[in-house]
Amino acid sequence: MNLNKNENSYSIYITFTVISVVLFIFTRALGFDGLYGQDSYEYLRYANELFNSLNGEKAPGDYFWPLYYPLIGAIVNFGFQDMKLTLNLITLIAFVVSSIYIYKIIRLLYSTSSKAPHYIILFFILSPAIFSISMVVMSDMLSACFIILSIYHALSFKKHNILKSLYFATVFAMCAIMTRYASFVILFPFGILVLFRLTKNKRQLLHLIPIIVIVGVLSIPHFYIRSENVSGFLNHDWLQQWSFFNFFKKQFDTSDGTTYNKFPNIIYAFFNAFHPRFFIIGLVLLIVNFIKDLKFKPNKALLFAYLLYSLFMAGIPFQNSRFLVLNYSLVLILLFPTFQYLLARFSERIKITNNILLLLVLVQICLCYYAFRSFYNRNLLEKKITTLMEPYQNRTLYSFDIDVDLKGRALNFDYKNMWIERYNKLNSNDLVLFNPEKFKNQWKDKNPILNWENIKNNYQLKILEEGPQGWKLYEIHLKE
Repeated sequence: MNLNKNENSYSIYITFTVISVVLFIFTRALGFDGLYGQDSYEYLRYANELFNSLNGEKAPGDYFWPLYYPLIGAIVNFGFQDMKLTLNLITLIAFVVSSIYIYKIIRLLYSTSSKAPHYIILFFILSPAIFSISMVVMSDMLSACFIILSIYHALSFKKHNILKSLYFATVFAMCAIMTRYASFVILFPFGILVLFRLTKNKRQLLHLIPIIVIVGVLSIPHFYIRSENVSGFLNHDWLQQWSFFNFFKKQFDTSDGTTYNKFPNIIYAFFNAFHPRFFIIGLVLLIVNFIKDLKFKPNKALLFAYLLYSLFMAGIPFQNSRFLVLNYSLVLILLFPTFQYLLARFSERIKITNNILLLLVLVQICLCYYAFRSFYNRNLLEKKITTLMEPYQNRTLYSFDIDVDLKGRALNFDYKNMWIERYNKLNSNDLVLFNPEKFKNQWKDKNPILNWENIKNNYQLKILEEGPQGWKLYEIHLKE
C-alpha cells in the first residue's frame, strides 16, 4: 500500500516537472532568454564576477543584495560554462521543487488531499505571477523554494519530532534569508514554532548549539563579501521609510522616483490571495469559507506567517507583485481545504467537474500569456536596442534604465548613468540614449529628468537613431 502511494507521488512529481519544463521550453522557443530589466542583469553581472573570482581572478567586490542566487549560480556554472543558462536553470529547478513541496505540505497537513495535484497545477504552476517570475533570471523563485522547503521540514519536525527535519528546516531557512532578506519575516513564526517544540523536551534544547553553528557557517559568504558593511542592507530606503501610514497610501516619493498606484498598500499587500494575476479563485474560496463557516482550522504558523509578511509589505513605500511571490504558497496551502470542499460538492457530476477544471486551465493559460507579455516585450526591446547600439561602441554614453541592459549584453561604452549623479559638463560627440516620455512622471524633479533637461537646453542634439517604444539615440554637440 505504501509502495503504491510512493509510486503515485512520483508520477505526480514527474507531471509537475514535465509541465514546468514544457512551459520553459515554450518561452525559449519564442526567443525569450530570461533577462528582464535591471535586476536580472545585476544578478548576471555579479554571478559572473563570483565565477571569475572562484577561478582565481580578482575579488568580486561588494554587493548590496543577498548573495546566494548569484553565488549558487557561480558554483553551478562550473558544470555549464554559460552563466545565463545556469541562472535560468536554477530558477526552473526552484519552480519544480516548489510545486512538489507544496504538494508534500498539503499531504502533511490535511487528511484528504486527492485533488492537490490539480490544485497545484492550476494555481501554482499556471499562476500567471508564478509562471512569469519562474521564467526569468531573478532570485524570487529560488527564495520562495527555500521558504517552502524550510516550512515543510519545520512542520514535519513539529508533527513527527524527527531531528533530521529540524536541521533541514534550519539550513533551508538560512538559504532563503541569504537569497532574499525579507524571507526572515515569513520564517520567523516557524522559528518560534520550532523553539517551542524544543522546549517541550529540555534535552532537545542542546540542538540549539549545532543550529547556531549552521547559521554561522551559512552566513560566512555574507560576512566575507560584505565585511566592510555587514549590516548595510538594513539601510535600504524601503526599510528606513517603513511606516503604518503607508498602509493607506497609493502614491510614494522615494529614491526610485514618484510612483502612482491604483490601490492603497493594505489592499495590494494581500493581492496574492485574490488577484487573478496570482490566484484567480482565491476570492471565491475566501467567500465560501466565510459564508459556509466551514470551520477548517488553519495552521496557525502558516496563517500568522502569511499575515505578518503581508502587513510588512503594506508598510513599505513601494508596490511590486514580485514581492508577493515569497508568501503566495502559504495562502495557497491555507485555502486548499475549501477548494477540495467545493469539488466534493460536484463529485457526483463528474462531467461538470471536469469541464470546470478544463475551463480553469484555459483561463489560466490566457492569463499566463497576458502576464508574460510585459516580460517578453521588455526582453525584445532590450535585444533591439542592443542591436541598434552596437555600431556606436567605445564612446561615452549617457543613459538611464536601458544602460544596465546594454552593459549586461556586453556592449562596450563609457557608461554615465543619469540617475546616479548630475552631469553639468558634457563633451561634443558624446551620446545620449533616453526616453523622456517614459520617465517624465515618475522621475520629475529627479536626476534622470534634470540631467535630460540640462542636456536638451544647453547642448545641440542630433538624432542618430530612433529606437522602439520612444527610445532615441542622440549625439551631443556644443552650442555655437
